Amino acid sequence: MKNIPRLTANRILSSPSHGYASFITDRRQLVKIHCHSYYEIFIVAQGYGTHLINSTSEPLSPGALYFVRPDDVHCYMDVTSNFKIINMIVPEDTFDRLTQYLGGTFRDDLLSPPCPPHVQVSMKEFKSILTELEQLVLTKKILKEKSDVFFRITVFGLLTKYFVLSPQKSSGRTPEWLRWLSLEMLKKENFVEGLPALYRLSGKSIEHLSRACRKYLQKSPTQLINDIRLEYVVNQLQNTDEKVIAICEDAGFDSLSHFYHIFKQAYGMSPAQFRKTCRTEEPGLDFADNLVYDATIPNALPFDLGLATQQG
Repeated sequence: MKNIPRLTANRILSSPSHGYASFITDRRQLVKIHCHSYYEIFIVAQGYGTHLINSTSEPLSPGALYFVRPDDVHCYMDVTSNFKIINMIVPEDTFDRLTQYLGGTFRDDLLSPPCPPHVQVSMKEFKSILTELEQLVLTKKILKEKSDVFFRITVFGLLTKYFVLSPQKSSGRTPEWLRWLSLEMLKKENFVEGLPALYRLSGKSIEHLSRACRKYLQKSPTQLINDIRLEYVVNQLQNTDEKVIAICEDAGFDSLSHFYHIFKQAYGMSPAQFRKTCRTEEPGLDFADNLVYDATIPNALPFDLGLATQQG
């Protein structure tokens, strides 16, 4: 790994403005190839891209959850404009204590594969993980004395639930043709056309494509198209004043009621409420302090800590 920058945990965690978890959206940081002196767990919060890792590439979509080891060399390429990950730093001593406590083959199961363990979580799990990591981002600022406890609980839960106790969720390396197809479907003319474009571009039978999508992406072809369309819708809601019905049609949805149903299922609110929430949120805070390639790490989404909010 000669000449590969190695990011260090002490340099990041020693900053009073940094915590164990952070949002990363800055392309300048994302495209920099690097390794670490620590372990890392990240989930794609929104957007699409390609994860270059140890000389292989994997398509990234919302819900992609990775456990990255210190010597893994990686970066993010071909990301969409709204691409965002939540990244959690796991110091080596924390990982060592955790694996020693659990015993068995826990450590080897995580460290022996040539590429880092990763899973594509369900929509329900996705929202739960986001809430948990958003809470971890904010505990550094709001509940400083409890942040270490929240951190250890989160690490233990994520590693044991998604990378050890549920190995069946990882179905091997995604075939090259399916990775290519997933990226092709990010093009507007393809996701607007929908399933006909997916079937045509795949060159596979409908049955073969459906099996591959479920095995490697943990979703049906229809779910894949809907997820991509919803990402486009969210971007339009956040950045334009177009009417919801126009955005729905522009994304390729031909049933307004179906669109509202799957949008609320994915985001927990109507498109109009989502837009209003985005417009009234506090602007993000820059607190990278030039520690990690000048990353800009915006505020987490609001969540209820169960405590009365104090101003000032």
